[in-house]
Amino acid sequence: MTKKELEQYRSVCAEIRETEEKIKENTVTDAVSGSDSEYPYTKRKMSISGLERSDYNSRLLARRRKLRRQQRRVEEFVDGIDDSLTRRIFRMRYIDGEVRPSWQWIAFKIGHHDESYPRRIHKKYLKNSKKI
Repeated sequence: MTKKELEQYRSVCAEIRETEEKIKENTVTDAVSGSDSEYPYTKRKMSISGLERSDYNSRLLARRRKLRRQQRRVEEFVDGIDDSLTRRIFRMRYIDGEVRPSWQWIAFKIGHHDESYPRRIHKKYLKNSKKI
């Protein structure tokens, strides 16, 4: 996992939301008549919805799958960190919240006064994970 991939996590999440909104906009719905599958076979209206087949919609679905894979990779990387403190630092820095917090804020949250402390833990973990 690279630092760049981690830093893109929030943007990937935002892009997933935007892509899902476009998919929702392109979803068509209709009502059809049908009957229950069991006796007394009561006739009723049913709503159906889906995407029309088109290159654009196929690209939207492919983009969403790719983005979700990227999202999962980052989440699995962070969840796979054995050390609780290191995992918390990575989660705060890359996953939680809408904006990336400062090192000072993270240091405060983990109960430390020096902003370089979480930064050093972060840097050391990334360096060691590349050697594996």
